[in-house]
Amino acid sequence: MNAITQLDVLDLEHTIARYGVGDLIRYWPAVNGIENSNYFIRTADQGREREFVLTIMEQPSNAGGAYVPLLDLCMEAGLPVAGIVRNQSGEAIDRYDGKLILLSHRLPGKHVYNPTLKQVAALGRFIARFHLTTRGWNHPVPDYPRTAPWLAHQAALVRDHLPYLSRALLADTVRAVSHLLARHDAADLPSGIIHGDLFRDNVLFNERGLTGVLDFHHAARGTLIYDLAVAANDWCTDSTGMTNPDRVTELLRAYHRIRPLSRAELRLFPAFALYGALAFWLSRLSVAIERDSGRSVRTNNPEEFERIVAQHHAHFFYLDERALNA
Repeated sequence: MNAITQLDVLDLEHTIARYGVGDLIRYWPAVNGIENSNYFIRTADQGREREFVLTIMEQPSNAGGAYVPLLDLCMEAGLPVAGIVRNQSGEAIDRYDGKLILLSHRLPGKHVYNPTLKQVAALGRFIARFHLTTRGWNHPVPDYPRTAPWLAHQAALVRDHLPYLSRALLADTVRAVSHLLARHDAADLPSGIIHGDLFRDNVLFNERGLTGVLDFHHAARGTLIYDLAVAANDWCTDSTGMTNPDRVTELLRAYHRIRPLSRAELRLFPAFALYGALAFWLSRLSVAIERDSGRSVRTNNPEEFERIVAQHHAHFFYLDERALNA
């Protein structure tokens, strides 16, 4: 999570020349990126204007070498993802100033910050189709890294920076989630390729519906219900961190109609929502501590996920499986 790489017009002209996508006519930095630097680029080629996104990798992708093949797989399946543009040498990954870069097509649409039930349902359908598309894919993909040891290690790094009540909440949550991950029924849940970062700022909509899902850098092999849990924590909670039952039900119902959820997945969904909230609380805390120590980093507010964790502890979300078939 580093400072943005600053590019000027000459840098960009030199870089995109290697792709043969036309002449640069406009560019501007994307403001939503946290982990990488992104620039929107508009080019003209024989009177045709197109827009792309240039991504400068500030840190290695968690998906590793699976990132580009995964996007290619999703593109072939007709999923709304941003296809990677190859350079004139046929390579998907290029370099700028020693850093890896990717050029992708810019997808239409905008981010939504107060999603409707229809938009939540559209996300649920996408997640189900993504899970089905990648089912049985045998390409090497790293395991999801935020395991019980990772949670314990991160908690040890940040706990001395927290006030007493937050420290107590963190300790209780790490114990609860570590117990969950050690359970045989949790380990036996359906697994496969997960996106791992399905936040509102990674999904685009226009007036017709969902137009794009972005940022597969956290893709990994993991428990499928975790993708839904991460999405629910961002899409289905209010400013206090309280879960909105109607939104969660709509998310899971739309998913269930395409890839039916097992009773075990439904039963453990609230526990995985707590797991997802803890993982992102710890991740944001780590970066916030780096920022407070004087390092120039971009981060989101960790208190948002502290509130979600606290609400998960205080209010158990009961999911009636009959609602999924309504």
